[in-house]
Amino acid sequence: MGIISSIVRIERKFAWSFLGFILAAIFGGIALYTEFFRDVSPIIKYQVISNTRILDVKEDVGGLSIVYNNEDIRQAHKTLTVLAIKVSNEGRSAILKNYYDSASPLGFVTTTGQIIRGEVISASTPYLRENAKIRLKDQKTVEFSQVIMEPNESFITKFLVLNPENITLSVTPKGKVAGVKRITVVDQLTGEKEASFISRVVSGSIWVQITRVPIYFFGIILAMVLIFAPVVLIFNKIDERRKKKIVRQFKSHTASKYDELNQSIYDFYMKYSLQGLLRLRKAVTDDEKFKEALISYKKSANEDPASRNIQEDDFIGISIGAPPHVRERLNHSAFIFRSLIELGLISKEGEDYHKHEQKIQAMNEFIEFALIKET
Repeated sequence: MGIISSIVRIERKFAWSFLGFILAAIFGGIALYTEFFRDVSPIIKYQVISNTRILDVKEDVGGLSIVYNNEDIRQAHKTLTVLAIKVSNEGRSAILKNYYDSASPLGFVTTTGQIIRGEVISASTPYLRENAKIRLKDQKTVEFSQVIMEPNESFITKFLVLNPENITLSVTPKGKVAGVKRITVVDQLTGEKEASFISRVVSGSIWVQITRVPIYFFGIILAMVLIFAPVVLIFNKIDERRKKKIVRQFKSHTASKYDELNQSIYDFYMKYSLQGLLRLRKAVTDDEKFKEALISYKKSANEDPASRNIQEDDFIGISIGAPPHVRERLNHSAFIFRSLIELGLISKEGEDYHKHEQKIQAMNEFIEFALIKET
């Protein structure tokens, strides 16, 4: 039995719409992700937005010397660098003052060089502009003040660093803040600038976009199969066990002769459910429906066998609980009549078909029993 027909069975049995089930699965998954899996902790990010040498004399010029603290910088093969770092909270929760570890203040250490001075040059809020401070612990270590940072808030610092001219200046984060797993350092100058979400979605040529369409389409289908296949499998197993239990209970309450008469009925019930049996009963007890099914059966005698299989597959989906107006609109009379013959409910004698009342009675008793058990 196909996945679609199984989903229809679930829909009709539990009185929910397929769309409702989809929405419940989507929003339920979002709720689970939000509650248990989404990372809501603060995220501290250092972004190097400037790492520029302001003293870079490559040619020897006689009589030119640049002295700092009684040291000739050029002869020492050093340079002055302006380092600008943006400190931001890119997480989903605020960083409070009591989150900071006073024994391990938030800051960074330069890998080489000597920090001459530093300052906060801008901030995203007036509070940060007033309260964000820096402290030079030593020539290589910078520590920030313990300030409250809401999500997406930031401040920018600028440092003047004396460092070897043949070594690129870099920084290593330090300090501990509760809830922050690690401090990320991003060099905007050497790395690619992060594109916006919309830019990433629509990036690429027209051929890239055309290629994405089938990939996304089949990806969504695969995701739907992976989501619903386990649900369908579990439901089918539960439904199969329930129907087997009903058959066992009916057998224990009937005479042994009914077992032989009803064995094919039991098999039909296991495959097409109670709705399928009800459609057979309507066709065999309603003379007008019986004649309609006979005419359709005779017309289909010369049809391709493959079309009969398609008709049977459609009948599976319709017999599992579709609305009455849908069942009436779709004509499966030929398949129903063929099923009446195969189950021994009718047989051909000459040019006419006769009903086997005893087996029909046995089927009716089983149907009434199953109706009670399934309601």
